[in-house]
Amino acid sequence: MLRDSELSLVTSRSILIFSLMCQLPHGVWSCARADWIALSSFSNNIDTAIHGWPGAENQHSDDCCRWLGVRCCRLGAYGGELRVASLELAGRGLTGALPSALAGLDELRVLNLSRNSLHGDLPPELLHMPRLEVLDLSQNNLTGELGGADPSGASGLVHLDVSSNRLTSLRAGVFLGLPRLRTFSAESNQLTGVLPGSLSSCSELEYLNMANNSLHGNLGSNLNFSRMSRLRALHLGWNRLSGHLPASLSRCRDLRVVNLRRNHLSGPVPSDFRRLQALSFFDIGINRITGIAPALRALQECRALAVLILTTNFQGEAMPGAGAAIRGFPSLRLLGIANCALRGAVPPWLRTSARLGVLDLSWNRLAGQLPPWLGGFDSLYRIDLSNNELAGEIPPGLARLRSLAGSSPGAQVSMSEYGVRLYNWHVDRGQLWYNSNIPPSLDLSRNGLAGAIPPELGDLRALNLSWNALSGPIPATLATLSALQTLDLSHNELAGEIPASLAGLTSLSCFDVSHNQLRGPVPAAAQFSTFPCSSFADNPGLHAEYCDGNPQLVRAPETVGSDIFGLPFWLGMIFGLYATMFVHVVVHC
Repeated sequence: MLRDSELSLVTSRSILIFSLMCQLPHGVWSCARADWIALSSFSNNIDTAIHGWPGAENQHSDDCCRWLGVRCCRLGAYGGELRVASLELAGRGLTGALPSALAGLDELRVLNLSRNSLHGDLPPELLHMPRLEVLDLSQNNLTGELGGADPSGASGLVHLDVSSNRLTSLRAGVFLGLPRLRTFSAESNQLTGVLPGSLSSCSELEYLNMANNSLHGNLGSNLNFSRMSRLRALHLGWNRLSGHLPASLSRCRDLRVVNLRRNHLSGPVPSDFRRLQALSFFDIGINRITGIAPALRALQECRALAVLILTTNFQGEAMPGAGAAIRGFPSLRLLGIANCALRGAVPPWLRTSARLGVLDLSWNRLAGQLPPWLGGFDSLYRIDLSNNELAGEIPPGLARLRSLAGSSPGAQVSMSEYGVRLYNWHVDRGQLWYNSNIPPSLDLSRNGLAGAIPPELGDLRALNLSWNALSGPIPATLATLSALQTLDLSHNELAGEIPASLAGLTSLSCFDVSHNQLRGPVPAAAQFSTFPCSSFADNPGLHAEYCDGNPQLVRAPETVGSDIFGLPFWLGMIFGLYATMFVHVVVHC
C-alpha cells in the first residue's frame, strides 16, 4: 500500500545520497563564485531575510556553503571546486516572488522551498535545470501556468511537487521534457482545462496526484495509461473529469491506489480491471458508474483489494445476491456502497470478507431482516445500514460483536494510510472521510426495526437507532459504554425511565431520546443539563427541572392535591365570576 510517507521517498533518498557524497574534511570550505552569485541574487529578490545569508542583520559568511540550508559537494577528484548540490529552506517563512536566479545553480540536485509564502509565477527555468532531481514548491502561493516556454532540453527531474498553491493551468507540453519524472503532485490548486496528453510520455511515472482541482475533459481520451505502466498511485478525485473509466489502466500492473472520487465519470467498470492484482485501494464514489454486478465480479479478482468505495453510483439497480457469481473479497477491510438506492437485501457474499472492519450500505432500499451472520465478524467495528427498509429485531450477535469496542487500533482503517486526504468539509451521504482513524460506531437509524434494544453492546463512540419502531426500556447497560460520544434513540416507542446510570457517560456530547413514551425525571447531572430540551421532547411522562416552561417538553401531569388551588385555579374562578356577572347584566338589559 502507498502511504503518505512514501510521497517523500525520492526526496529522502536523494538527500541521503547527497549527505554521503558531500562529507567534507573539517575546515575545507570554498564556495564557487557562480553559486554565490545565484544564491545572493535569490536572497536579494525575496522579501524575507534568511538567517546567516547576505542581507540579514546577523553576521554572515562569504562562503555560501556555510549558509543555512545549503549543502555543497566537491566535483571531480580531491581538490576540485565545491558546488551547491542541495538547497532546503522549507518552512522558513520566506515571502516574495520566486526569482529565476536559482536556475544558475547548474549543479543543484535538491531544491526544497515548501511551506513558505512565495507568490507569483513559477519560473519555467526551474523545471529544466540540468542536474536537478527533486523540486518541492508545495504549500506556497504560486500562481499562473506550470510549464511556461517549451523546454529546450530534457530535464533530470524525478520528483516534482507543486501541491497546495494557486496554479491555474498546465502547459500542454509541460511533461515532454520530463522523461525521468517518477512522482508528480499538483493537488489542491486551481487548475482548469484538460489533462495534458504529454503526461503519457512520462513512462517512469509511479505517483500521480492532481486531486482537488477543476480539471475536465474525457479521462480516457486525454491519457494513455498503457504508456505509464509503472504507475502505482493515481489520485484524480475532486475534479470534473468525464467519460468512461479507461481500460488502459489495467496495463499498470503495479497500481495500488486509484482515487477518482467525485468526478463526472460514467459507464461500466472495465472487466480488464481484474488484472490489477496489486490494487489495494479503489474509490470511484460520487460518479455515474453503472452495472454493479459486473463491477463486483471484476473487482473480486483483485485479491489485494482492501478498500472499495462505490458510493453514489448504480442508481436504482439491484444489489447482487447469492446467484450473482460473486464469491467475495477476502482481503477487504472497508466497503462503502452507500447512497445508490439499491434494491434487494444485505448481500450474503459479504460473509467471505473475514477481515472487514467498516461496512457502509446506508441510503439504499435494502429490505428484509438483518442477517445473524453479521455478528460473526472478528474485525467489524463500524456498521452503517441507516436509511434503508430493514425490518425485524436487532440480532443479539450483532450487538455482541467484540470488535465494536474498537479495542484493536491496529485493525482500524485510516484513509491517510493510502495517501487520501479530506478535501470537502461537509458530510455527504455515505461519507467515510476522517482526518484520523474511522471511529467505532453502529448506525441502524431510519429503518423499520422492532423489538428491544439489545443490552450487550461494544464500547462504541456513536450509537444511532433513531427512527425505528424499537420498544421496551433503555438498557441500563449502556452506561458501560465509557467512550460513547453520541447516543440517538429518538423517534421510537421506548418506555420506562432514562437510567440514572447514564449520567456517568462523561464523554457524551450528543443525546436524543425525543419522540418516545418515556416517563419520570431526566437524570439530574451536569452532563444532561448541557443537552437541549428538544432532546427530551414529545415524551408525555418525562420531565426535567431545567426545561420547566419549555413548550418542546411535554411535562408529567400535576399530582392532584392542595396544588389544585394554585394561581391558575383562582384566575379561572375570577374570570368565571366576571363572565357570569357580564351575562347577567346583558340579559337583563
